[in-house]
Amino acid sequence: MSEFILQGDGDHGHTLVSNLFLDNYMPEANGEYVKIYLYLLRCLKSDTQELSIELIANKFENTESDVRRALKYWERMKLLKLQYDNAENLTGIQIVNEPEAKMAELPAADCAVTTRSKPQPTPSAPSAISADSASPTTPSGTLPKDPLTPDEAQQLLFICEQYLGKPLSSTEVSKILDLHDIFGFSPSLIEYLVEYSVSGGHKSIHYIEATARAWHQAGCTTVTQAREQVTIYNRAYFKILKAFGIAGRNPVDAEIACMDKWLKDYGFSLEVIFEACSRTMAAIHQPSFPYTDKILASWMKQGVKSLNDIQSADRNRSDRKSQTEPASTAPKRPTAPNRFHNFQERDYDFKELEKQLINQ
Repeated sequence: MSEFILQGDGDHGHTLVSNLFLDNYMPEANGEYVKIYLYLLRCLKSDTQELSIELIANKFENTESDVRRALKYWERMKLLKLQYDNAENLTGIQIVNEPEAKMAELPAADCAVTTRSKPQPTPSAPSAISADSASPTTPSGTLPKDPLTPDEAQQLLFICEQYLGKPLSSTEVSKILDLHDIFGFSPSLIEYLVEYSVSGGHKSIHYIEATARAWHQAGCTTVTQAREQVTIYNRAYFKILKAFGIAGRNPVDAEIACMDKWLKDYGFSLEVIFEACSRTMAAIHQPSFPYTDKILASWMKQGVKSLNDIQSADRNRSDRKSQTEPASTAPKRPTAPNRFHNFQERDYDFKELEKQLINQ
């Protein structure tokens, strides 16, 4: 085994990192998350304690969303406490000296790092969040009342790995835990979400996240509500496929994306979508989601909501066409003469000719 000696030039100051962090938290954490946590510890030794999400993001060449995700991760691990103002801006980060499974009151010696260019807490507000303070809210305003404990998070990730059939990457871990912290999904709802996605042949974390967003927008907070949502949309998907004459298979990702846009973003009823499908088949004689999407996008711009609106749009289009294409008044072109008519016709009196012949 190769060994090496670690040396330093001298004492340039020290940043203390607990063995508890090194032994129990660092090995499982995303490397970028570790760097941000260590940087916060380092900032406690600086003359200034004013920071901002933007400053940290620029420091490590990350996005601001990456920094927020890292902070939320360490808050889940109970190593940080995040403080927000009434406008849901981050105003304080408290580093917890003694993380425990259940938060206790923090001692007065705990230090806080405030953020620059954000509204500061009012003088009456404490500089650090105590254990009985209300849970902070994320920009979406849906942070659960109780964050997952390390044991709950570990159990949830283990179940997700079993469904997906592979170890989770750090990105996948972060996004799955975000379903709880951002969307407010319970562990059982997250498990059902992953199970539903995998059963449909979708193991992509992006598909899982997109489905979670749709459920969140529909107000799903329980497994029962999610099942109802799945039933509604599954029925709609297969009805649309049937309108195209497609049977015997499930919709693919691209088709689901189109149908979700028609049903959710555009808000069209099934009868309007069926009419667009019918016109697609009449025009090109084969199912085409892109062609139908163009029809529905045009109707969306025209404010179409029902079949009556479609008829009105058709009449308006017909009127505009008749106005821009008036009837032609040009004289009819004479027929060109052919070689059988290209001579002067003779005018004979056949009865007079007959008399002359008889008198001879």
